[in-house]
Amino acid sequence: MEKNLLVGQSGGPTCVINSSLYGIIKEAKKHLEINKIYGSLNGIEGTINDQIIDLTSLDEMNLELLKQTPGAILGSARYCLKDNLNDNDYKKIKETFVKHNIHYFLYIGGNDSMDTVNKINMYFQKNNFDCQVIGIPKTIDNDLLYSDHTPGYASAIRFIANSINDIKQDIKCYKKGKVTIVEIMGRNTGWLAAGSKLASLNDNAPDLIYLPEGNFSIAKFVEDVKNVYQKNQNALVCVNEEIKDENGQYLLQENNNSIESDSFGHKQFGGVANNLATIIKNKLHIPVRAIELNLLQRCFSSSISLVDIKEAINCGKFAVRQLLKNQTGKVVILKRNPNQYRISYKLISVDKIANKIKYFPKEWIINDNDISNKFIEYALPLITKSYHCKCENGLVKFAKLKK
Repeated sequence: MEKNLLVGQSGGPTCVINSSLYGIIKEAKKHLEINKIYGSLNGIEGTINDQIIDLTSLDEMNLELLKQTPGAILGSARYCLKDNLNDNDYKKIKETFVKHNIHYFLYIGGNDSMDTVNKINMYFQKNNFDCQVIGIPKTIDNDLLYSDHTPGYASAIRFIANSINDIKQDIKCYKKGKVTIVEIMGRNTGWLAAGSKLASLNDNAPDLIYLPEGNFSIAKFVEDVKNVYQKNQNALVCVNEEIKDENGQYLLQENNNSIESDSFGHKQFGGVANNLATIIKNKLHIPVRAIELNLLQRCFSSSISLVDIKEAINCGKFAVRQLLKNQTGKVVILKRNPNQYRISYKLISVDKIANKIKYFPKEWIINDNDISNKFIEYALPLITKSYHCKCENGLVKFAKLKK
């Protein structure tokens, strides 16, 4: 009987989410058990609406270009399946699988996407439907439990570290400059903002770094900035987008109740740097600017880490091999050798990861405004080598799919 594989992409894209897709396609083509490889357009929504495309005959040029193409080339989604397994969405998913003889399903995404993997697997198990389901990790936030790190994180902090390195080098040129506040993504974990500490390897570290896992006080923040500025006549501050004040209120706007949320209940942030800049201007009366790195953190293809690409590809290949061993209801995690940097790939039950968060270690935070060298030891192997993208007319060349 013909058995086909379906893959979808979900959540916020990364520079290497398509590298995992590359790994899936390359590995699946090696196995006669898999007849066709399909892609679900816009995550699980494409499966619900029977919007899938055939990836089996993707030409070699575009296949190779997947490795340097940011964004989710199949299209992404933030679609939350209902907890009720009798919901009509599940019936539609099964109908699509039956129609296209799908017996293997891979879903690339973060902890929200693993919720989707978990629910689909539970539905198939409950209905005795023959289909193996495995999740492949992807998130720049690096907040998946049990995994040493996640594909996408290395390239993101490589961009952040280089951006902070450049910014610090720039602001040092004036005898008397400004306070520069840089807002960094990461939701309610500090893994990304901590990446700014890597600029210290070039003596260009931020003067102050604030993570959600630390204790943030507006009064202490103002005093910290004042002390640095009096000493250096400039200051570089890096702050996570979800910093809260001592009263537990998000600092991006006055009315926290008006912050919009996605279908998984995650608040949509942006603006904390501007808010803090206003506080500094009003309380210290010194020049200040706010910078938001924004989407560049997850899509800057010229800063892709070679390690990141290789590991994302390996996650895809490993997942395919595990499907063929009848593994289901699992997610791929990365384990690090403690003696030297070497990664192994394991499976763990998806219900242990779905909707859960791995926080930045509090013991790596110094004085609530700096990061210890333990983080540098952890992160440095991830960013040391860059991937040399194929370019055309001076621009990085991207893959194209016929949809």
